[in-house]
Amino acid sequence: MLAKIDVIIPCYNAALTLPRAIESVLAQDFLSTLWLIDDASTDGTLAIANAFAEQYPDRIKVESMPKNGGVAKARNWGTLQSNNEFIAFLDADDAYEQGALEVAAVTFHFQPDIAVVRLALNPVDLPARYTEHLNFDFAWQHMRMTCGGNVVFRRAFFLACGGFPQDELFRELGGEDGALGIATTRIAKVATLFNEPGVLHYCREGMHAERLLDAILFQKTSIGVTEEKMAQANAITDEICRQIDVLKCGLNSPQIGICP
Repeated sequence: MLAKIDVIIPCYNAALTLPRAIESVLAQDFLSTLWLIDDASTDGTLAIANAFAEQYPDRIKVESMPKNGGVAKARNWGTLQSNNEFIAFLDADDAYEQGALEVAAVTFHFQPDIAVVRLALNPVDLPARYTEHLNFDFAWQHMRMTCGGNVVFRRAFFLACGGFPQDELFRELGGEDGALGIATTRIAKVATLFNEPGVLHYCREGMHAERLLDAILFQKTSIGVTEEKMAQANAITDEICRQIDVLKCGLNSPQIGICP
């Protein structure tokens, strides 16, 4: 029997797009529980989340953070509330295509050594200067492999990685999903389902996708992204990998139990 999946949506001032995201999750046959984590929004986001939870009390749970802590902390908090074997992350301004969770559930079922599934990430309303570029497919592959909103984890593996890194560096510049995404490809088997139903990634001016595509396609570096800060980010990725290596060493020890 295929396992169902908990979905975690971090929400911050997402009143205009959150209903679309929620409805796309509720349409998934393999949904277990949807966790809406409001990150101290100042618009009507929390009211919308609570209204959906009242309408679907068996399927939706709402958590409200006491103060704004950033997307990484909100995602991690949602993971701690869940006790499901599998967790998926969706951004509040994106939406699932029908069947997205099903293809993830099937993959985990038939590939028990899979730790992470990456769903298709299909851009919507991305400017033509990107989509018509000769190297767009190459650049968009970086988005698919580092985005935090198209990924499904074995929850135990996600927790072993320490969740999304909450370092202040990422609150300033973003990129916590990239740091974790790169680490997972070094330490685990990651399934890519890029030809299957996935996530509709609605694009807007100034979003992370534009900064990443500008850097790859046009060699435009975001303001504040220095070599020193890139080195800090890489060090955080390396530390995730190191911690997993230490954990593997302990779990694979031939000695089990008390060792005087």
